[in-house]
Amino acid sequence: MQRPSRETSIFNMSALDLLAMATGTFVLIVVILLPYYRKEFDAHAEILDLKAATETQSAEAEEILQAAVAESRAAAQLQAEADQTLNAAADARAAAASLVQEADQLDAQGGKTEKKAEKKKATLIPKTIEKLDLIIVIDTTSSMVETLRDLRQSIGGLIRILERLVPSLRIGIVAYRDHDMGGRVTNSLQPTSTELQARTIYEYVSRLKPAERGGPTPREAVYTGLNRAVAMSLRPDAQQTIILVGDAGPHHDKERSTLALVKRFVDSGPNRSVSAHFVETRSYLSFGSGDKEYYKRLAQIGGGEFSDQQGSMIEKVLLAVLQE
Repeated sequence: MQRPSRETSIFNMSALDLLAMATGTFVLIVVILLPYYRKEFDAHAEILDLKAATETQSAEAEEILQAAVAESRAAAQLQAEADQTLNAAADARAAAASLVQEADQLDAQGGKTEKKAEKKKATLIPKTIEKLDLIIVIDTTSSMVETLRDLRQSIGGLIRILERLVPSLRIGIVAYRDHDMGGRVTNSLQPTSTELQARTIYEYVSRLKPAERGGPTPREAVYTGLNRAVAMSLRPDAQQTIILVGDAGPHHDKERSTLALVKRFVDSGPNRSVSAHFVETRSYLSFGSGDKEYYKRLAQIGGGEFSDQQGSMIEKVLLAVLQE
């Protein structure tokens, strides 16, 4: 009898055994490599987060750059306007000096010519302002958006120019709206030295914002604003100039009182004047009735300048200050 062979052959293993071995091997490999795959996924997520953060920072940097460019252009424009105004003033002074020289020549001829020459001199020699108290009374209702923006952009150049013309300068501001809008009718900054507290003036003007909505009537509290201005502490030995800036007159029952207030102010002391700058806003074009003519009359009674032309606030203020 032939004895059975005891040798084991791998080819006797069933297909099920092979599948089990393959599956176990695969699971073992997965378990070994799983931490590496997890690290790769985490790194990819971090890369995406960093990319998003970089794009956000790049956008913010671009916005900051654009804002800086805009501010630089505005500053350059303001400086150009200031330089242009100073050049015009220099030309005017040169012309005045030439005419004064001519008057001196006429004065040397004697007789009747002497009186004419003296009169011409008095007219042509620029007035020297040693001290100036300037009060800007400005309407801050919703229609005055552009004018308030102009004041914020011009205040720095205005101060620099006036400081070259006036050794001692103080600026005060009265912001007004109307009684029928609720809340405070006026908000003011007392006359402040530009030499000592210029930043206080800048910060106050930067906070001036127009009302979010208009009142039920087109007229404003002009009388209240001017009354607040004339009650301020002004230096008796200084030129005292008030400039009213707005697009509407006072309420009808306050028209005479406002003109009387202006007259009392200019009559109660030397070197006092009230000028008026009228702004032709959409509100005026839609609802205004006689407001511009009222501003003209107010400036006439106040012995000041009237203006309704568009232009920089610097120009309007200089006209009011140097008009005498």
